[in-house]
Amino acid sequence: MEAVSLNVEARNATGKGSARKLRKAGSIPGVVYRSGADAVHISIIPSEIETVFRQTNNRNTLLNVDAGGRVRTCIVRAVQRHPLSKEIRHVDLYEVDPNEEVPVSVNLVPDGVSMGVKAGGKLQLLRREIKLTCKPGDIPAGVSVNVTDLDIAGFIRLSALTAPTGCTFAEKGDFNVITVIGKKVVVVAPTEDDGKKKKKK
Repeated sequence: MEAVSLNVEARNATGKGSARKLRKAGSIPGVVYRSGADAVHISIIPSEIETVFRQTNNRNTLLNVDAGGRVRTCIVRAVQRHPLSKEIRHVDLYEVDPNEEVPVSVNLVPDGVSMGVKAGGKLQLLRREIKLTCKPGDIPAGVSVNVTDLDIAGFIRLSALTAPTGCTFAEKGDFNVITVIGKKVVVVAPTEDDGKKKKKK
């Protein structure tokens, strides 16, 4: 996965008062952190980070940010939004090492049309996200699952999935991830008697 550059500015002032001033000026506070290292406080223009994720359609997009005097490659770890307006209020960025594995959650992506859906059922995702561990460069857009052989009332379990290249599943235990619900559509073929009744009419 290629990293995308995101404009940020390092900031020294912290606290609620500083955050209010930033938001009033059109920016939002954020922080870049990594285990065992000091956090770097930053400011971000919210429209810029929203544009990046609209373009990539991947919340695990790698971001190159110039913070604390050097460029750091990060992923978004947490986003705080206003409960009513849903506007971004704060962003936590986690600095990653290209040679170290990182935990991520990715979307489960059904592939194909299941036989159960063809028979009148409805595909249902029991888990929309799957946890993985992988190096930053191997983070996939999602985990693809072939559902063509899945019938009504059938299930696909985690153990049946194949992890993307360079990734391992980080989930505990085994569980159902996809099913097809509903009733089969019964098609009744016309009988010889039905044909005779139509002729009499």
